Amino acid sequence: MENGVIELSESSVVTDDVMKKIKTAGVRGLDINKAKELGFFDRISNLLCATHASIMAAYRIYGGVEYMLTEFGGRKNEIAKAMNDYEKAVTKFINFWTDYYAHGDACQEMNEETEVLYRRIMEWSQLPYEWNLGDPQRIEDNSANVAIRLCTDEKQLTFKTSTVNNEVVGDILESWCVTKYNEKEHKQTVVEDNMDKASAMMVAKRLSADDAENIYTASMVQDLAERKTIVTPYKAYRGNETIGRLTKQFK
Repeated sequence: MENGVIELSESSVVTDDVMKKIKTAGVRGLDINKAKELGFFDRISNLLCATHASIMAAYRIYGGVEYMLTEFGGRKNEIAKAMNDYEKAVTKFINFWTDYYAHGDACQEMNEETEVLYRRIMEWSQLPYEWNLGDPQRIEDNSANVAIRLCTDEKQLTFKTSTVNNEVVGDILESWCVTKYNEKEHKQTVVEDNMDKASAMMVAKRLSADDAENIYTASMVQDLAERKTIVTPYKAYRGNETIGRLTKQFK
């Protein structure tokens, strides 16, 4: 994942597997060839890949519940039955739709997707990745744009600085560059810059011929100046009383 983007597998193998299952099960009135032409199976495949990553990330989070209850002898009676039913249902669903993920490189990709999404969900929930008895239940939201943080009886609230009314002023300066993307490290770097369009495409193509393991892109670079309206919460009030104030100093 780079810049907040989570990479999800997209493969013709998954699409073929989905199409095979639907053909085997039989769907009344479905024209297989027409559906394939219109992207019916590709769409289902993409949604199932996203579903699979989400379910596995949730299952990773659920593992913390399972560990706690098992470790302290709480997994019994109705609790044990509910947990066993849930685990069997998840396994049955995953096994039916995602045979492709169960072997080879696809399994490794699946594990990486799950770990990345798991960490993003935990971060979004402000829950620590690792936790021991007695540790704080929440992690701090260290986002640079948090202005006021409030803790009420029910929840923790954050009021953040927001930017509105972005407006480009002046001319946009355009140039081109070549980037290299390493799939194994999930890292993209600029290898040539300050180029024109034709040169960038020529260099990207040439580099890709010499280095087939990585992906090279000819990319447009735009330099521009903006006028922004920035709104920063300074004080928060409830019932005619101050309940929160700016936590950072203005620069």
